[in-house]
Amino acid sequence: MNWVVFQIVAGRAFFAAVGLLAAATLLRSASVPRATRVSTRLLLAGLVALSVSAAPLPYWAYVLVGCATVGGSFADRFGKHAMVVSATGVLVLVAVALHEATYQLVPVLRKAPSRQIAVIGDSITAGYGSDDRTLKWPAILRDRHGVAVEDLARAGETAASAARHLRERSIDAPVLIVEIGGNDLLGGGSVQAFEEGLDALLRATCRPGRQVAMFELPIPPFYERFGRVQRELASRHGVALIPKRILLSVVGAAEATVDSIHLSQQGHERMAGVVWAILEPALPESSGGAGPTAATDPG
Repeated sequence: MNWVVFQIVAGRAFFAAVGLLAAATLLRSASVPRATRVSTRLLLAGLVALSVSAAPLPYWAYVLVGCATVGGSFADRFGKHAMVVSATGVLVLVAVALHEATYQLVPVLRKAPSRQIAVIGDSITAGYGSDDRTLKWPAILRDRHGVAVEDLARAGETAASAARHLRERSIDAPVLIVEIGGNDLLGGGSVQAFEEGLDALLRATCRPGRQVAMFELPIPPFYERFGRVQRELASRHGVALIPKRILLSVVGAAEATVDSIHLSQQGHERMAGVVWAILEPALPESSGGAGPTAATDPG
């Protein structure tokens, strides 16, 4: 994957944008012609980076960024107070960046009572096409780490269809991994349909005593509303979000996909590795007894 594309879709372009806007704000207060010209260029570069960053910030955060940017752009008009205006703008930008940085942190799960997990996903997890020779990442976790897996992933699954399928069966596992939303995003569905489907899915799966961790969607520019909905619902239902850079690091790796989206065998190996890094601290030690439970066929 192209390095620039990765930085944008992974959400890192937002931090570059904040850095450019902060530098522009500080230079603007210098009231030196050359500094002013450089500040203008930095401001324009920052605004471009911000526009393509697709950071799913809450609306109040965008308002703060806008106010800080506008204030910083005219800092030289405030005379002896120019530096105060610039410093205030920079502090606001840093505060918003710190808020966004919390979504870059990998969640830490509580200790689970058993080595049992459930997986809900689409074709990134279930696979795509008729090649049954590929060992999918839930099965790799089962075979390699002795984890009992309820594999409920289906090719073509959306948040709404996953919620409907859960009406046909219950989930017993104390830990649930959710990898869903790509078909909602890329399939031309509306943000409202995604919100309703994901809300129904999380209401059906989030139960006392169960931990739910969900992969955050790597979203392209101008699709931040999907990401904002996902974050809001995760917060409402107490779901741990796995940073979008984690899934993107798998999909974007060399030879990890067969068509830039669906995982190859190497991709499933990488996916199993990143999921296990999250799960391992939360699962009790293996008793060394009976062999691993087979992954459940969702039928």
